Amino acid sequence: MKARLLRFGILCLGITFTLSSCIKDQCDRMVTYVQLTPIYLTKDEIRAGSLTNEAPRELCNPGQIYYYNQHIFINERGEGVHVINNQDPENPTSIAFLNIPGNDDIAIKNGILYANNYIDLLSIDIRNFNNATLISRTEDVFEPQWEDISTGEVLVEWEQEEVTETMNCDNYYGLYSHRGRFFDFAANSSADLSGVSVESAANQAVGGVGTGGSMARFTIVGDYLYALEDWEMDVISLVDPKQPSYLSSVQMGWGIETIFPHEDKLFIGSMTGMFIYDNSNPANPTFLSGFEHARACDPVYVKDDIAYVTLRDGTECTGTSNQMDLVDISDIENPSLLETFPMDHPHGLSIRGNDLYLCEGVNGLKVFDITDPMELDENLRARDDDFEAIDVISLPNSRQTAIVIGRDGFYQFEYDELKGLTLLSKIEVVDKP
Repeated sequence: MKARLLRFGILCLGITFTLSSCIKDQCDRMVTYVQLTPIYLTKDEIRAGSLTNEAPRELCNPGQIYYYNQHIFINERGEGVHVINNQDPENPTSIAFLNIPGNDDIAIKNGILYANNYIDLLSIDIRNFNNATLISRTEDVFEPQWEDISTGEVLVEWEQEEVTETMNCDNYYGLYSHRGRFFDFAANSSADLSGVSVESAANQAVGGVGTGGSMARFTIVGDYLYALEDWEMDVISLVDPKQPSYLSSVQMGWGIETIFPHEDKLFIGSMTGMFIYDNSNPANPTFLSGFEHARACDPVYVKDDIAYVTLRDGTECTGTSNQMDLVDISDIENPSLLETFPMDHPHGLSIRGNDLYLCEGVNGLKVFDITDPMELDENLRARDDDFEAIDVISLPNSRQTAIVIGRDGFYQFEYDELKGLTLLSKIEVVDKP
């Protein structure tokens, strides 16, 4: 069975206990937790509202970024895609919003945008951004978080509410403990807790294919779309680009995060290691080798015979490492560690020529010269730590432009060896009312 594409992002909400009374072996505590109420839709309801063209809207909860044909695409988590004209990086202009409920990743080839709509894959003609049209729907490509067979409804999201109440010290019935925080699944929910996972890859522009960030979970290689779910990779044929067909799912294990295609290989980043798949038969990728690391979030980028793997700690990964590993892949079946460099809190990364762009979370963006990869730590050329950087794409233009998505906005920088990083433009995130 195919695992979930939609992932539940856990809020960083604390839990406070206050002793209010204690009689012998009994006591009460004030408990603050997040109550999660499941929201269900029938498949007919999902398919009735799959795509709507809208006027540009403000950026509120950005997810993945994507570049195609001088346009930027920014995912609004669970809601759709912002389309931005980027012919002038100093003045990017929002031109449309594609309302796609349940969407969290895209890929584009030859004017067709492929996007998940909860459980289905949509093929959308974007040759006219102001009038994008649905070409086809490939049904049931992605397994829902939960499906009620008796009603035909599927779980599409969780409504979250913070609740504070008095509770007996020994009574935590109904509360789900996760990394020191408590979550209450509504009593009438039959949801499979094993499906609750955290939100967590890149592709290269070849011909009419766009470029995704290093944390993307969709990528297109030739006539095939690869989509990561929590446990596996879905293989989808684009031989007929207007009518994609699901071929198979490649089982990979828990915690799959990112995908990077390089030559005839697929590099998969997970919470426990990097996996390499032979993609010489693109309809049937096969496992070649793996490189294990400490539990941590794990985007991967490949250049020549080196895989650059960033590891970071955080609530979604429970790891303790903040570093960049350089992995020798010259012997593709026996990858080995070359060197480890300490980092602040590395997220996404991108490479253009000998310039490596690294997002360091709240520590901003860094640029390293990797002419000699083994001396990476001695060659920090530029940095901007005035914002939070999550993922980056270095654009194929003469201005050495890097586009960056962060918690508080979308940024564009120009990099010059002498001047360093120069901010070209920013689109700010606006809090929802």
